[in-house]
Amino acid sequence: MRWRFTALAALLPLTLTGCGSGQDEAVRDRAAAFHEALAAQEWARACALLAPETRSELTSAAQMPCPGALAEEKLPAPGPVDRVDVFGTMAEVRYQGETLFLSRFADGWRLLAAGCTPQHPRPYDCAVHGR
Repeated sequence: MRWRFTALAALLPLTLTGCGSGQDEAVRDRAAAFHEALAAQEWARACALLAPETRSELTSAAQMPCPGALAEEKLPAPGPVDRVDVFGTMAEVRYQGETLFLSRFADGWRLLAAGCTPQHPRPYDCAVHGR
């Protein structure tokens, strides 16, 4: 279920350069919580951290509930965090070997895409994504 994550990935480098905010810690924590849930194979907890459209796309493509679909993706364990960029309601967390994209919702940060690797020239190829 790979997809080229173009719209957000193309805009983020332009909008995030030099922008920092107090949200960096919240974004980093949410990304870490997602990876902790994956490592513990707590698929339902990891699914709860996905944006609604991402969860919907995942279940639709896999034709099964989110926990089973996410387990089948076999997302990589992240390396150390290289960078966290936040601009408004969008964020990007770069790990060594993977990038996550997040958006802020009324109830907090949620993952729009995970398991993303850069393609040259951009965009990203993401294992889990929304539309």
